[in-house]
Amino acid sequence: MRMRQAVKHGAHEAGCEYVYACVADNGPTLEPYFNETWACCPSLLPKDQQVALRDLGVQCIKALGFTCGVFHVELKYTSHGPQLIEVNARMGGGQVHECNRLTWGVDLVEETMLVSLGIPSRPCVPREPISGTAYCYVNAMKSGTVTDISKLEELRKRDNVVWAKPLTRVGAQAVGPADGLPTWLCDLFVQGKTAKEALAYLQAIEKENPVLELLSGSMMICLRRAAVIV
Repeated sequence: MRMRQAVKHGAHEAGCEYVYACVADNGPTLEPYFNETWACCPSLLPKDQQVALRDLGVQCIKALGFTCGVFHVELKYTSHGPQLIEVNARMGGGQVHECNRLTWGVDLVEETMLVSLGIPSRPCVPREPISGTAYCYVNAMKSGTVTDISKLEELRKRDNVVWAKPLTRVGAQAVGPADGLPTWLCDLFVQGKTAKEALAYLQAIEKENPVLELLSGSMMICLRRAAVIV
């Protein structure tokens, strides 16, 4: 029997014991909408908390009766210890595949195929991470019209920037938190020698406002009217 499990990002079990587990961090969400902000890998939490999260993730998958597969498990470490949010019987989406590949050299797509075909899998995991990674969806902090996304092209040419993808276009309307669920403007992914270094680099880039917006009073009025109609 094999089981592959991800405490935020991926793990694998053989004989009911995992052979790969990666714990990564998600930053505080943008309230009150719970919009994702940033993430980094490997986790910046103390080692004992990472172990507690990993062990709970493995136990939850066993309790659900799974014996093999790739899993994406969301947990939260609280004042009462680790708490389960959800278990997904699949690889994580978005940046998860690249995050595991660059940080630990483990390709979750290949691992999924091996598990699906019943082929024994033993990921070659280094004792130390290959690099630190960090990524974020840049949230619009005010409502308005997107006027310029050209800086993303310049960002893609910088060292240790894995990608800088637009999630909007020039002329599109962006929503800020004062008017509704914030619009994701772009997707940034970077590397560093450590996760802490990668996260600091990511947040410095985010402060450069890679997607420019023009504040639009008329747009905010329309949004508020639409909200009232609803």
